[in-house]
Amino acid sequence: MTPLSSSSQTSSSSSSASADVRLEAGHYGRTVIARLKPNEDIVEALERLCGQYGIGRAVVRSAVGSLIDGHLASGAGAASTVQVVKGPGVEIVGLFGEVSGVPVDGRALGVSELTAILSGTDSQVFAGRVVRGMNLSFITVEVTLQEWIPDAAGLVNDI
Repeated sequence: MTPLSSSSQTSSSSSSASADVRLEAGHYGRTVIARLKPNEDIVEALERLCGQYGIGRAVVRSAVGSLIDGHLASGAGAASTVQVVKGPGVEIVGLFGEVSGVPVDGRALGVSELTAILSGTDSQVFAGRVVRGMNLSFITVEVTLQEWIPDAAGLVNDI
C-alpha cells in the first residue's frame, strides 16, 4: 500500500487541523427518513427537510440513490478543485456529514458539510465534499437524518 503523505507532512497538517477541532456535549433526537425527488440538489433538499421538521442540526446516517452528475470539491481556498463525475446515473456509495444552520422556518441557506463517495458510470470511485447546488438527484435518493441536540452547557472543550 502506498501512503497518502509522508510523516513530516502528516504532522504539520494535523497540528493545523487540530486547532479547528472542538468537542460538543449533546444527544440525538428524532430520526427522519425521506425520499428526494428527481432534480433536487441533495444539500439544499436536506436543509429544507430539516427546516420543515424544525431540526436545527442533523447528522446524515445513510443515503442511497443516484445523481445526474456528481460534483465533489477537494482542497481549500485557492487550492480547491472540483471533480466532475459525469452521469447520468452516478451512484451514491456513501454520504456523510452534518446539516446545520437551518432555521425552523427554512428560509435561509444552512451551513452544511457533507462528504460523498460516488461511483461513476464506468465504475470509478470518487470522494470529496459535496458542492452545493450541483448534485441533483437522478431518479431518487433516500436519506436517513438524525437530529443532533447540543446540551445547554455547549462545548466540552477545545482540543
